[in-house]
Amino acid sequence: MARRSKLPLVAICGRPNVGKSTLFNRIVGRQSAIVHDEAGVTRDRAYGVADWDGRKFRVVDTGGIVENATDPVTSKMQEQVKSALDEANVIVFVIDGQQVLTKGDFDIRDNLFKYSKPIIIAANKLDNAKLRENRTEFYELGLGDPIATSSGHGLGIEELVDAITALLPERVEVVEETEERKVTRVAVLGKPNVGKSSYINAILNEERNIVDDVPGTTRDAIDIEFKWKDKEYLLIDTAGLRKKAGISKDVERFSVARSLRAVRRADVCLVLMNANEGITEQDKRIVSYIVEQGRAMILVWTKWDLVEDKERRFKDLADEIEFKAPFLKHVPTVTISNITRQRVFTVFEYIDRVAADAEKRIPTHELNVFIEKVRTNQAPAMHHGKIARIKYATQVSARPTVFVLFVNRKSFFHFSYLRHIENQLREQYGFEGVPITIELREGERKEKDESE
Repeated sequence: MARRSKLPLVAICGRPNVGKSTLFNRIVGRQSAIVHDEAGVTRDRAYGVADWDGRKFRVVDTGGIVENATDPVTSKMQEQVKSALDEANVIVFVIDGQQVLTKGDFDIRDNLFKYSKPIIIAANKLDNAKLRENRTEFYELGLGDPIATSSGHGLGIEELVDAITALLPERVEVVEETEERKVTRVAVLGKPNVGKSSYINAILNEERNIVDDVPGTTRDAIDIEFKWKDKEYLLIDTAGLRKKAGISKDVERFSVARSLRAVRRADVCLVLMNANEGITEQDKRIVSYIVEQGRAMILVWTKWDLVEDKERRFKDLADEIEFKAPFLKHVPTVTISNITRQRVFTVFEYIDRVAADAEKRIPTHELNVFIEKVRTNQAPAMHHGKIARIKYATQVSARPTVFVLFVNRKSFFHFSYLRHIENQLREQYGFEGVPITIELREGERKEKDESE
């Protein structure tokens, strides 16, 4: 057994558009949070891990603090900020170093005092030596030495992190775990407003992500660690994927790019669809992209509590998949309700099964015996009197699952016969929810294949 400390947490907060997300990215060392000139881009809490000189700690980026929020989304953003500050060990209060202090800055300071946590002022956007002189103006906040930073240019970051690590506790909580930690990465995808964030909140039993009836509330892909039945998962809540014609802003384009990247990072993709709407053209585009990336998936019908004749509706949905997207017939489906939490955890039983199938590899000898059996039971059709031969087969990868057949002539094999082989593979080995690619190559196998 290994021992692991739960890493201490640093919360980054401040008014909108002062450079919090850029600073977050600098500290964690990667482009994790969406950065844009538009205020209010960050809404949910976004977490990352920083490693400076061997000292690790977690960092949480928060939405801009706004006094007297009037709309529901902004009000929920403020609740997210409060949750981050409650959880934090150290608070970094980011201010715009090119602007004079406002009443809002002093109000935020007074509010931060209530948390009784160490507070560091990062006077941001001080991009050169002359601007750095502005830092002295922020002593007025009474929070100690302001640290001049430019998150955009990477200036002052080391000094800031040194100040942070000096205030962090050595250990917060120690837990035991095995040496090997297998974390299943699960991307939660779908159109806007199908219940992705609501599903995450239903699982966690808390308002972890902002939920609102306004489509597009979630903008960034948010990583959330979750444990169920002693198994660890990384849930990736993504922004709703709109049609290209509906993407009107740069921020939305960034959001879509993050969602698509989440597919590539995932072990399993949950595709959430509204059970009352059925499968739409946009849903088909989403699952087609997942298939292109070779990622395993599960179809999740949401808002099942609103369906009256459930037995009839389930049959209709199955028929709809068969008619509109027959290539998904191997993908498992489950119905859930985020309101009643019906089957929200049953989904994880599907995830475990599908994730295991996505990792499955068939030994080369066994695969060739299987292919010979398939060929004996149903040989490929003759091609102008010539015989199509499969000389050798091997599985070259998992995630994506790719098989290579070495044949005498690729043009001799009709796609229907390759589909027959795929169906036989699924019947024999499962591969539930896993896209299978079968490639044909002419000639003899290469030396590396012979050694397998």
